[in-house]
Amino acid sequence: MNVSSSSLRRGRLSSTSASIAHNVSRDGGSVIGDVGRSSLLKKAKSNAKAASSAPTSHGRGTAAAFLLILNLCFLVTVVVILPGQGEASPTPVGSSYLACSDNIRGGGECGITVDDDGDISDDTRKVILRFLNCATKDDKIVAEEKFPFHIQGWRWHFMSLIRDSRRLERLSMHLANLTEEGDAEESGFDALSRAANYVINFNMAGLFRIQSELLVNFLRRHLCDEKSLGRFCAGNATAETDAFEALIQIIDNYRARSEDVGRVLYQSANAASKATESSQNKKRLLGDVARSSKRLVDQLALMRNLQETFIVPAISRVIPSNMQKSFNSKVLRQLGLLESRLHLVGMHDAVWESGIEVEKMKFEEEIPFVARMMIERWRQSLYIPKAGALDYGLTTG
Repeated sequence: MNVSSSSLRRGRLSSTSASIAHNVSRDGGSVIGDVGRSSLLKKAKSNAKAASSAPTSHGRGTAAAFLLILNLCFLVTVVVILPGQGEASPTPVGSSYLACSDNIRGGGECGITVDDDGDISDDTRKVILRFLNCATKDDKIVAEEKFPFHIQGWRWHFMSLIRDSRRLERLSMHLANLTEEGDAEESGFDALSRAANYVINFNMAGLFRIQSELLVNFLRRHLCDEKSLGRFCAGNATAETDAFEALIQIIDNYRARSEDVGRVLYQSANAASKATESSQNKKRLLGDVARSSKRLVDQLALMRNLQETFIVPAISRVIPSNMQKSFNSKVLRQLGLLESRLHLVGMHDAVWESGIEVEKMKFEEEIPFVARMMIERWRQSLYIPKAGALDYGLTTG
């Protein structure tokens, strides 16, 4: 390679580095905060400059190019994995506040109503609704801060788990029909065991680990604090903090119940997969898996309804953006990069399968371009080996 062509190649790499760094900063840098983003961008630009001025020998030029690409991968990986960083406008408080908060949630399920409130008492429901709809004591503060909802990954993870639980129900019913007809193969039962392991021990375990170890404490710290809530309504906020404490406890109780259902489901799936079981027992166990999957879907949907109806608007109203983003960073560290990539593929599929255009737009706004381009690669290399068993019977595999 001659000097001019080598220089041209380094110039293109340098230009690409600066472009990607700019786009990542614009589209998703809020995951790590302004300080962290600034530091990473300086590192990216420094390495790009070093690559562009590297010696022209083939070996050193290749090394410089590799260093630049590695730097870009590091920058993009850290910034893009965790969703939920867009700057949506806050939902106005009013009588239609709970009907369909598109600009908070990115769409959500507009069919959610406050009638689907499970174990929540009338008093608790009324107090929280009054809080979400009451006039503020200081409109200027709220208008200036404009707390958008950033924790979209939590919502999308619920959508993903509900979708996968339905897929597991479909798989168990498909195998039950094959067993009834005498056409079931051992590969199908092996797929059931692997599918249950993914849904219960990976997808649900990941979501509920974050919920129990991080989210519940985060919500209690901000939504059960009289000083924090007292800024928005006249008088003290004792009733409001008590109501949110009761609601958060109800949601956490649903989490524990869902985990119990998941354990029973996983045990039944494993038992059905044993070659020593008779066809009659296999059909019974497959029925147990289907019923447990349906029960899990119902529990998760009720749990999500409570969160979408009460918690999401409260977070958007009370918790500043920087605190939400700090929470997102903690979630990313807790999950780790590999697990986050797997969950991102599942979230993407759940959002797209929902058919909610506003939700899709929100996903595209908040997940940077590079990460979205990597989803199909991560699907083939990471997601299908772990979750592909859920599609047994729908493919030729």
